[in-house]
Amino acid sequence: MFKTRNFILLALLVVLVACQAQTDLSQPPEIVYGEDVCTECGMIISEPRFASAYYTQDGEARSFDDIGGMLTHHAEQQEDVAQFWVHDYETEEWIVAEEAFYVSGKELHTPMGYGVVAFSNQERAQNFADQSKAMVMSFAAIMQVYMEGSETNEHSDS
Repeated sequence: MFKTRNFILLALLVVLVACQAQTDLSQPPEIVYGEDVCTECGMIISEPRFASAYYTQDGEARSFDDIGGMLTHHAEQQEDVAQFWVHDYETEEWIVAEEAFYVSGKELHTPMGYGVVAFSNQERAQNFADQSKAMVMSFAAIMQVYMEGSETNEHSDS
């Protein structure tokens, strides 16, 4: 009787573990706008065009209301990241962060004042930057700015 019960418990445990949903790191995390909160600042994420996210190597999602908040959080926490995601500022579609073009400038108004937006197209990014007195950067370049703690990543409290 004891062996049978242990076998049944072990079998149930194996079934439960096997049935757990695996995180698909090739797809962006789901954000419920107007409900989910930013991992960095704790404020509600309400505007898709500014939202960003990443998965850790363990499959845990981190969501942000501002791209600059994501970059700051990553620079501070140094988590092993499987994939970064950002939204196109105009289309609001998710983009793999490494494939996006970033416009960064002090005149850009973003939820937490970091002044960073993303585009899936370099020409649209450059046109927006020209109109905004801002500059276009790659993901590697903007990540380096935040990792080094440059003054350009300090957000305003306005």
